[in-house]
Amino acid sequence: MFRFNLLAIALIIACANALTTTSVRKSINSITKDTFATVTAEVEPFLLNDAGVTFYNKSIRRISTKAKAFGIELSPEFGKAAKATEKRREKQNAFVQVKITEAADAAAAAVEEAAAAAEAAAAEAVAATEAAAAEAASAAEAVAAPDAETPAEE
Repeated sequence: MFRFNLLAIALIIACANALTTTSVRKSINSITKDTFATVTAEVEPFLLNDAGVTFYNKSIRRISTKAKAFGIELSPEFGKAAKATEKRREKQNAFVQVKITEAADAAAAAVEEAAAAAEAAAAEAVAATEAAAAEAASAAEAVAAPDAETPAEE
């Protein structure tokens, strides 16, 4: 019996020290310019580990609004590694990695296409020079050998 009472007391003390959504909400609503740093330090572990997505988003919005009202700059890293946003961050990181890969593939394809276009232009230039050389050779032959069929003057 004594053991049970001791465990019950320990459980009650642990629960009394733990933050709840109600206590966090009250703490955020009662923030003043003087208590801002201490309240955010107290609330952050709860927001990182125990808060749900909706409560987390609302709390971060409320804290940042209070910070702007007091002229205090909230750390950009405040509450960023929350469990509530972990799935969303992983999904976003996967999406970004896919986009980076697609951009790299598109750039490689563009380089290959440019190389193929340059190679085709070089082949066309070679063909044009060969055609010009053949035309010049036939013109030289025409000048060197006068036509045998010149009309006779009557």
